[in-house]
Amino acid sequence: MKKKTNVKWISLCIILLIDILFLPSLIRLPNYVREYKIDGLSVWIDEFNLFHAIREVIHSQGLLFGWLFMQFFVLVLILLIFWTDGPKVRNRIIDGVGGPEAAGTGQFGTSRWMTEKEVKQSTTIWKMKEFVLAGGIVLGAVLAGRNPFAYVDASDSNTIIVGATRSGKSRRVILPTIYMLAHAGESMVITDPKGELFDRTSGFLKEKGYKISCLDFRKPGYGNRTNYMEPVLEALRKGDIALATKYAWSIAHMFVYQKPGANKGEDIWRDGPESVIAALILAVAMEAPKEEQKHMYSVYKMLVELGRVKKVILGGKIIEYVPLNEYFESLPVDHPARDAYATAFLAPERTRGSFFSSASALLRLFADPNIAYLTSKQDHDLTDVGKEKTAVYLIIPDEDTTRHPYAALYVNQTYDALVEYANQSGGRLPVRVNMLLDEFGNMPPFPDFDTKLTVSLGRGVRWNMVIQAYGQLVEKYGANITETIKSNAQNTVYLKTNELKTAEELSKKTGSYTVATEGSSYNVGKSSTSRGASTNVAKRFLLEPDEIMRWPTDYSLVLRGGMLPAKLPLPDLSLWPADEEFVSSSGEIERKIEKVEFFVPGVDHEPVEGSEDYDDDKEFEPGSFMDVD
Repeated sequence: MKKKTNVKWISLCIILLIDILFLPSLIRLPNYVREYKIDGLSVWIDEFNLFHAIREVIHSQGLLFGWLFMQFFVLVLILLIFWTDGPKVRNRIIDGVGGPEAAGTGQFGTSRWMTEKEVKQSTTIWKMKEFVLAGGIVLGAVLAGRNPFAYVDASDSNTIIVGATRSGKSRRVILPTIYMLAHAGESMVITDPKGELFDRTSGFLKEKGYKISCLDFRKPGYGNRTNYMEPVLEALRKGDIALATKYAWSIAHMFVYQKPGANKGEDIWRDGPESVIAALILAVAMEAPKEEQKHMYSVYKMLVELGRVKKVILGGKIIEYVPLNEYFESLPVDHPARDAYATAFLAPERTRGSFFSSASALLRLFADPNIAYLTSKQDHDLTDVGKEKTAVYLIIPDEDTTRHPYAALYVNQTYDALVEYANQSGGRLPVRVNMLLDEFGNMPPFPDFDTKLTVSLGRGVRWNMVIQAYGQLVEKYGANITETIKSNAQNTVYLKTNELKTAEELSKKTGSYTVATEGSSYNVGKSSTSRGASTNVAKRFLLEPDEIMRWPTDYSLVLRGGMLPAKLPLPDLSLWPADEEFVSSSGEIERKIEKVEFFVPGVDHEPVEGSEDYDDDKEFEPGSFMDVD
């Protein structure tokens, strides 16, 4: 404050010196021009004398009047210097949203809105329809006028998009981003609730030369097919048993941790089912005689057929046994499937039965003939998205989250395949891949997702995650990992939320600044009254939580690491050129659902040498057998 006051007094002294010493000479300049014409300026300079000019102004009524007239402007300039504190920061966006102008000297913070110039300097400005070398998430757009453009983050950055239901996240962010990425020739993996994104954009992308794949978990009889065991099978074809084992455990992990709260409770109730599923995957992959039998439906059938308790008569006694245990025990001691089964095999019989029940519940959707067929064959390469411009659509039912794990597993396997391919390609993918994950908050948790976010950018994979509120992440990943996820998302694009905690957190992220407050007092005494007023400064967030929740529909609130907040216009798709260029596709290719061939080992036919199957209806003489626990 003292520094500002000193500057003002110095400015006043300079103005007064100019006013008294230089202004009188300047007023005489028009007289020289009239008398000497073109030589007037040079003569004025030659005869320049400050004190002589002052005397002449005093003795000349005309010059004195001119000098006095100029004092009005000098006075205005002095008042402007002393009565203003410099340019004000305007923090109000529209009525009811945003705070008052800043005051003080930043005692409680200096946050403010990014200026238009600063926004343009910190983003890529994409002029519509122009080819660009690098694409990215659309943060906002200005579509009015002759030169419409979009604000794009083309850097290697992850983004969290916060948008509640009916916030327009598809029409304002995702569809414009698909349009933008298409002009940059970058690949996309898109989760697509209801299939609307596929219908609107797949035809357009085909015209742009994109390879298109579509996995429809809403209507499994349409689109492409995928075999979740393909990474395991491919590793085995290359003779890499260690990698195959790693992929088998990864698949099992995804299924076990798909439920909210799965990470709570004792580890044994997660480790057991995970052990069973991983062992079954390895057994099917390594022991099934036909390639057509190596898929997750065989894993499910093997569990439900061999995991049940069977009874045999041996030596006049009824013996209970579990064929699945017998099968894994029959494998070589160093067999990867037998090793994976160890956790389940060492558990007590009743506990192992609980493992089987949990595993069968997690795999139950493979009993659906449509899902069994869709996931029984791989008809495309997972690494295509990293080799050439490709768009993969994962159509998931928004009203039924039970099929979301299949989309999540596909994304996870695609990422693993891309990492392997990037490692073989100098550490980075030839074509950058953008994960556009709508309904990310409803998808099951990805294993080690915080690590994926950290290392994926360097390999050319960007994550764009759409959530309704931060609470969804906490529910899926827990508080600690959620914080890591948020810190590894360089961009936050906010549209709308109905969760107060999310609004409070975003409010804090906008930063605080200093505002003026006013106070007044009124005292009444026996013989007198007094009244007083005071002005002070206080702290205020750039946006308060209630203002976050009232955020206007036509704007995005953009929070980027190390930068000031930005409010950007975010128009609906109907105002974009893309609305006319996006043409409805001709639809997916319908398939004939065929019966899937599966593999179940025949160990249950001869479980124990010299025994016979027990028939519950068979009559026995009293004392001819004894129960066995």
